[in-house]
Amino acid sequence: MRFFLLSFIFALALPLWAQDLPPWEATTEEVVVTGSRVPRPAAESPHRVTVIDSASIARSNDLAQLLNEAAGIVINGAYSNPGKDKSIFLRNGANQFTLILLDGQPLIDPSSLGGAVDLRLLSLENIERIEILRGARSLLYGSDAVAGVINLISRQNTAPDPLTLHLRAAAQSFGTYEGSLAASGATNKLDYRLGYEHFTTQGFSEALAPAGSTTEFDRDGATRRTLNAQLNYHPTPQLSIRPALRLASFTGDYDGGSFQDADNTYTNDLLLPSLAFDYRYRNNTLGGRYNLAATDRVFNDATFGPSAFRGTAHQGEVFHLWAPVDRVALTLGGQLRREVLRTENAAGTGATTVSPYLLLDLQLANRLNLETGLRYNHHSSFGGQGNWSGAFAFSGGPRWTYRLSAASAFQSPTLDQLFGPFLSNPNLDPQVSTSLEGSAQFATPDGRYRVGLTVFRRNIKDLILFTATGYTNQDRMRDWGMELDGQIRVTSHLSATANVSYLQGALISDDPAIPTVDEFFRRPQFTGAGQVVFTAKSPFLARLGMTYTAPRPDIWFDADFNSFLSTLDPFVLVNAYAEYQFLPARNLTLFAEVRNLTDAEFVEVTGFGTQGINFRGGVALRW
Repeated sequence: MRFFLLSFIFALALPLWAQDLPPWEATTEEVVVTGSRVPRPAAESPHRVTVIDSASIARSNDLAQLLNEAAGIVINGAYSNPGKDKSIFLRNGANQFTLILLDGQPLIDPSSLGGAVDLRLLSLENIERIEILRGARSLLYGSDAVAGVINLISRQNTAPDPLTLHLRAAAQSFGTYEGSLAASGATNKLDYRLGYEHFTTQGFSEALAPAGSTTEFDRDGATRRTLNAQLNYHPTPQLSIRPALRLASFTGDYDGGSFQDADNTYTNDLLLPSLAFDYRYRNNTLGGRYNLAATDRVFNDATFGPSAFRGTAHQGEVFHLWAPVDRVALTLGGQLRREVLRTENAAGTGATTVSPYLLLDLQLANRLNLETGLRYNHHSSFGGQGNWSGAFAFSGGPRWTYRLSAASAFQSPTLDQLFGPFLSNPNLDPQVSTSLEGSAQFATPDGRYRVGLTVFRRNIKDLILFTATGYTNQDRMRDWGMELDGQIRVTSHLSATANVSYLQGALISDDPAIPTVDEFFRRPQFTGAGQVVFTAKSPFLARLGMTYTAPRPDIWFDADFNSFLSTLDPFVLVNAYAEYQFLPARNLTLFAEVRNLTDAEFVEVTGFGTQGINFRGGVALRW
């Protein structure tokens, strides 16, 4: 049954492709910025980069659900109550092994248990595109980039007008409303964008009532507010200075656990100022980056009272890129990261990491692109650790492209693991991984067909686990898998894309008496996604999408903290979207969407509810 459903999703996409639909995956015409310090055509990148374009983002209102459609990514909680916490499983990696970037700068949260940012804080407002780079990426991005990086790239103002207004409003099931207002403009030397987004939902009960219970659980709502501002000042053609500020606040209700209602509340505030500059002179580029991520996270438990966690992360980087000839680029850089965690019952604790790195890019003839680099990390707690990377892309004519890469990555122990109040261990070592990835892609020169296959293998050693005596380094993990994706175009009006992923993992204990674990909670081995898009000659567009999630194991706890194992059933979700554009410039858009069209019943986390059929409709205006 699994193979049938996955094959059906992929086969659905192969007979169709539309000229008007920008693809999910990178094409030879696209320029990508992730994985390098300068933009470059996707065809010249030795890494396979998945691109979610602005059109796909405009049709969505939920980052977690949008990412869940990409190959190899599972967002647990994406279809639960809108205010429920979310976890990213990229290629079977744990949540903390995926690094979120905002405009190429790492976004981390020392106040969280694993150091990963809370996805509920991140709005799609002001996001132009998303680039997903899988595999070990610590060479450029440092700690946490073990399974890959997800780069959220802000909108850039390209219109010459000094003022353009952008308005968007929508209503959705579960008492959900969203609205955003943005202003952008440009002069000869300055362009800007200022935006505000408000999202609120009454939601539904996060936890399910136990079978046979007559108790009605209350609804668990949530609210998010986001303010962002950015400038791009270029006093000379060679110099660009880009300050930005992002403020986000999320408040929500949460229940007591599986099948347990509660009147708990949660708040998380994010302050994120940043600064970037680039100066280009002849064959040289000098760049600098800085951001501060300050979070204030409070859990207000109805029984035990509030628990506050405050984290700050300063990150700075400088680099020099030297390109003595057209086909050679050498980048020398250094990064500094300072993390601090404060709790209500303990003084602040922190850690500092200093990391110089060297990256070499070579283009031989017009068919072979090479990249190799080294990085050294000095951490104030565990000392030194090094990373390496090597990759190449070979063009076998106008239709075939082959890529092969090998790299290492690491994740530093988080501050709560080193110094936190719950059985911390200041002697922890980093978790270190090595990965190998190869891919082949066939694409016709006219862009009518494209199909790609990627295989990977990843080993992680010195895993940090929580045991009866506290945090400790033990055990190792092996993951491997493959991802198949395709696009096809028949007419200028009808199109489709699809992807299928298979993942397999093994947790190997250092104790030979403990058996190897080959299934992981809430992480399916098979996933698939597909979409068909119809674009009429008139400004009308319709999209029909489908996702498949295979069975996966789960564990849940009752009110007495007794644990129970269960198996989550597979499920298929079907979503439909349509939009129509008005006015001569097509700057007024009406849109409507139905998610979970078949009203499928499914479970993401045992004891917690999921979204049945739900509706969304709204309007967007650019003036």
